[in-house]
Amino acid sequence: MDKVSRDSIVTQANQLIEGAFDITLIEMRLLYLALTKVDSRNPQPEGEYTLFAKEYKDMFSLGESSYDQIKTAVNSLARKPIITYEFNEAKQRVNKVQRFWFSSISYGASGNSSDITLRFSDTVRDYLYELRNEFTQMNLVEMVKLESPFAFRLYSWLFKYRRLTNSKNAQGVISTNPLTLDWMKERTGLLGKYPELNDFRRRVLDPAIDMINAHTHISVYYELKKRGRKIDSVVFNYIDEKEQPPGYISHSKPLRPRLPNRPHVTKGSVAEGEWARKCITTMKEYQSALKTYDDTLSISGADRKKVMVWHEIIGLQMKDDFWQ
Repeated sequence: MDKVSRDSIVTQANQLIEGAFDITLIEMRLLYLALTKVDSRNPQPEGEYTLFAKEYKDMFSLGESSYDQIKTAVNSLARKPIITYEFNEAKQRVNKVQRFWFSSISYGASGNSSDITLRFSDTVRDYLYELRNEFTQMNLVEMVKLESPFAFRLYSWLFKYRRLTNSKNAQGVISTNPLTLDWMKERTGLLGKYPELNDFRRRVLDPAIDMINAHTHISVYYELKKRGRKIDSVVFNYIDEKEQPPGYISHSKPLRPRLPNRPHVTKGSVAEGEWARKCITTMKEYQSALKTYDDTLSISGADRKKVMVWHEIIGLQMKDDFWQ
């Protein structure tokens, strides 16, 4: 593993991967950046870890990074517990255990500094150091373009199955156990929200899947599972495209591309025509990609109307083979 990759590795015991905590996107990014400082192979050190505002900005390719915003987020994160569920051998029961990520946070009192120093709490450190079994490693570089806390958590759950026996089939597809909707919601602070499955899929699950497929090296799809007549859980299946042989074709569904911005030009001008041609080309490529993935798919009705308008702008009749 090269130096860049090693410096961006996040390692956690699976108890933390499966823990329940409700944090924002900026808090999630800060937490994972702090976790890259930990070398899980070593005994627990006495020292602390320092994060810099520029480090945060550069890792996540942000145009601007407000130190005050980061400082506020890390203070908020420190007050939010992580809940783990652990079997108590003596009492023969599952305990709900509440922990906090940090035991101390320090930064310049003058307000002119740009660094924050953290110390992980003793109750969390046991799940970060000297890990030999039941842990998960991820490269933060692969996750920097994920833009929702749920996408971060889902990616983590998926990666946990890479190390589990019997999770991969002969074709290289890794499958999770059924994850109930309530389990996923509780782990991400969404319990009681999005009671309708379609709403949860549209607002939370499908956007996270799209982000992971578009911006990481794994291609994932899911299957809904019923308990009786009601959909109760989800099984996720994914392929690590980095491990596929030459000539392998991705199994991820193509995402609708972002269209070129319409220029502020006169209607009927050459510039408007050039913009329309770019839009037609972009949508044609998307249509072809959809057909390659699944020949029953096609662009949406709204996009079809746009394609017809663009053809009118350039004064050409749309050919039937556009939809093939």
